[in-house]
Amino acid sequence: MKVKTFWIILIKILGLSLFFSVLTVIPQFFSTLQVTLEERNENLLQMFLFLIFILLIYLLITRLFVFKPEWIIEKLKLEKNLEEKIDLNIKASTILNISIAVIGGLMLAASIPMFCSTLFEFFRQDALFIEFENSKWIVAYFLKSFIGYLLFTNSKFLTKFIFKQADETD
Repeated sequence: MKVKTFWIILIKILGLSLFFSVLTVIPQFFSTLQVTLEERNENLLQMFLFLIFILLIYLLITRLFVFKPEWIIEKLKLEKNLEEKIDLNIKASTILNISIAVIGGLMLAASIPMFCSTLFEFFRQDALFIEFENSKWIVAYFLKSFIGYLLFTNSKFLTKFIFKQADETD
C-alpha cells in the first residue's frame, strides 16, 4: 500500500467519524437556538447567523475529509519524509468497509443506552411527548441508533458510494 493511500483511508475514516458526530451536534444546535429564543435576546439574529456559520464550516470540513482527502494530504504535506510503501496486503475499500462497520457499531453501542434512559425518563413523567423537555433527545438518540445500525449492516454500500463520489469529483 502506498503512503498516500494510507493517508487517504485514514482521512476518510476521520471524516466519516466527524460526519456521524453531527447527529449529536445538531440537537445541541437547536437547544442553543431554543434557549436564545426563550430569553428574547437582542442578539438573536447574530446568534442565529453564528450558529448557521458554525454548522456550515463543520459540514465543509467533513466534505473535505470524506471526498477530497488528496487536497488535505497535499496542503499538509503528509507524504513528505515517509517511506514509499507500507506493507499491507489489504485493499483500501476493505479497510474503509471495516472502519465504517466499526463506527456504526460504536454509534449503536453509545446511543442505545442513552435512548433507553431518556425513553424511561419520558415514561416516568406524566406529560405528552411534545411537552416533554427531552423529547428532541429521544428522537436524536433513536436516529443515531438507527443510523449506527444501518452503517453497521450496510458498510459495503457506503464504501462503494464514497469511492464512486471521490472518483467523480476528481
